[in-house]
Amino acid sequence: MSQTIALIGNQNCGKTTLFNYITGSNQYVGNWPGVTLDKACGYVASHDFKVVDLPGLYSLSPYSPEEIVSRNFLLGGNYDVLVNIMDATHLERSLSLTCELMAFNRPMVLAVNMMDLAQKQEISLDLAALEARLGVKTVAISAATGDGVPQLLDAIKEVAANAAANAAAGRAAAQVAPGEVLSDLALGKILRCYDEKLTSAIANVMAVLKQRQMQAPSGMELTSYAAQGNLAFVALSLLQQDKAYLASYHTDEQVMTAVTREIAALEEHFKTDVEGLIAQERYAFIDGLVSQVVTKQRAKYHSLSERIDRLATNRYLGIPLFVLIVYCTYYLAVSTIGTWGTDYANDVLFGEYATNAATSLMESIAAPAWLSGLVVDGIIGGVGAVLGFVPQMIVLFVILSLLEQSGYMTRVAFILDRLFRHFGLSGRCIIPMVVATGCGVPAVMATNAIDNINEKRITIITTTMMPCSAKLPILAMIAAAFFPESTLVAPAIYFLAIFSIAFSSYILKKDSAFKEEVSPFVLEMPNYTMPKLRNVVRSTYERCRAFVIKAGTVIFTTVVAIWFLSNFNFVDGGLAMVEVNDSILAAVGSAIAFIFIPLGFASWQASVAIITGLLAKENVVGTLAVLLGLGEVAEDDASLGAALNAEFTTSSAALAFLAFNLFSTPCIAALGAMKRQLNNKRLFAFAVVYLLGFAYALALIIYELGGLLVGEVAFGPGTIIALVVVAVALYLVLRPERKQRTSINIPVKQI
Repeated sequence: MSQTIALIGNQNCGKTTLFNYITGSNQYVGNWPGVTLDKACGYVASHDFKVVDLPGLYSLSPYSPEEIVSRNFLLGGNYDVLVNIMDATHLERSLSLTCELMAFNRPMVLAVNMMDLAQKQEISLDLAALEARLGVKTVAISAATGDGVPQLLDAIKEVAANAAANAAAGRAAAQVAPGEVLSDLALGKILRCYDEKLTSAIANVMAVLKQRQMQAPSGMELTSYAAQGNLAFVALSLLQQDKAYLASYHTDEQVMTAVTREIAALEEHFKTDVEGLIAQERYAFIDGLVSQVVTKQRAKYHSLSERIDRLATNRYLGIPLFVLIVYCTYYLAVSTIGTWGTDYANDVLFGEYATNAATSLMESIAAPAWLSGLVVDGIIGGVGAVLGFVPQMIVLFVILSLLEQSGYMTRVAFILDRLFRHFGLSGRCIIPMVVATGCGVPAVMATNAIDNINEKRITIITTTMMPCSAKLPILAMIAAAFFPESTLVAPAIYFLAIFSIAFSSYILKKDSAFKEEVSPFVLEMPNYTMPKLRNVVRSTYERCRAFVIKAGTVIFTTVVAIWFLSNFNFVDGGLAMVEVNDSILAAVGSAIAFIFIPLGFASWQASVAIITGLLAKENVVGTLAVLLGLGEVAEDDASLGAALNAEFTTSSAALAFLAFNLFSTPCIAALGAMKRQLNNKRLFAFAVVYLLGFAYALALIIYELGGLLVGEVAFGPGTIIALVVVAVALYLVLRPERKQRTSINIPVKQI
């Protein structure tokens, strides 16, 4: 029979790495806290284990949504063995959660992870003493390398078998009377961590809970958790004034009387509040345990992480270093290595092999002209133009994976927190922004890590402004055609996205609908680690795979439709092939082209590309490839520059086109995620309108004012409108904040 194993531990302790190793899954791994935002399930065939990877947490009194996910799962009791993953380099921090987990009447195994890092830092652990003091099976592992993992799986199986045998023996024995709670396994474990008088108080509350449970009182939402063998944890939570349990039991006079009585007795005896007393007792136990089992060979050990952080998190050098890293990232991905791969893909793979093979096939079967055009110009030309940018994505995602898994992105969150706090955001929003460089959908979902509701809403609305993988082909195409010698365009767009997010957040937080104090930002700085090749390859593969799948479905469908509509129209009462300027698509595009005249481009081809881009950003390049016949040309091909320069007569118009596509609403999938996360129709409608309006205004400013500065656009009515837009933006920045209305509730009896 399959057994369910729950993986639980602090954030960034290696749970997801262990989960991927034992299940063969491809869950996202990053060297920062809070990577796992919801529970994930996998299977270990060799041991017949179902494994649940829970979001990390530091306490079972949670505040953030992902911490609540973990606690609710633990309380539900739908698992057989609890595996507590601990960080060997920070054992004292991990032990706090361990003490709380020991309140559950559940079989448990301690997996002391990162033993390789502990060895490098010259930290020695006496795991035998740790196991003896806690009474919990303990195994040393390194999830990144797989060391000790087979022994961990065997230990889990052994503990599960022993628990099943003990449960069978308990069912065969006589039932224990309700008052004899001290024999409870969980309470026996608690005795190891707390003072005898405190444990006695827990036992007294447990006795009342068990008695009330047997009477099956109605209207108690959380008592079902106590029925899963969690009486000790419920009693401990009530003594700590846990709001969730107080809300559940506040109508039960018998339970609340017992809790109040025990709290009063404890506070009278210890002369302090019970919540502080429990924490004090727990950390006193942890300090004594750590002094017994942990030995540091060098008291003043300065790790490589500490030495690097003197530069990476420096108040003055941290941000310039970040700017340099972003520049180098896009230089390698867009201007050099990535471009070499893209040129080869477009010139050779699609420009020669695919096109020549398709042409030969069409000729061999004597295919009609329309079918040959569909395959060669439509499918290969459109889809190939998009897939040709995959080499650039590979380079970009490899570098991002290295930065994420090394631990540097956590430092980025730290150094940008001081800056973002002025705009109504905290460093927590950096994680969704980093994820958004791959795809907007998981980026929007990653906002679950933000507990401040208004900060979360602002991040949901703005985070898709980051240039994702779907936007990279548009960026690379415009940069290659209009700025072939410059290496600054791509990083400049990246920082323009950060500025746009900061600007939008600042003006939104001034409105009462988003007015709330920025949440406290407490961040664990993980040690720098050498990224594992397996994790880098997995992360890059998953991100590129999602893009290629979309190219094979959404983009394929779109370019086929674009090719058909651009080659056919109704002539003499029937459907026939026509010139592209006489097609159905030309008529539709011409009807909407006037909308974009103020932005510097008014061709129907560009208008159609923008409309298809609202469905999926990858469609922009594919659409232009079909309409302009650019499917198989490389970025540095002269025909690319000639075609796009004919389409956008000035570089400012091309940049306006780029800005509108990058900063307008994301793809349909990301919009769906945004709607679910906002869970408010009015807010969602506002988000869509705001993103479209912001993109249009930014594109207008770039074309009119940017073009005026470089001499490409003459002063005119459009310039005046752009200046008005700038004035409105300045007003929104400088205006006073709206104060929330204060509601006055007057009891009816006083009127």
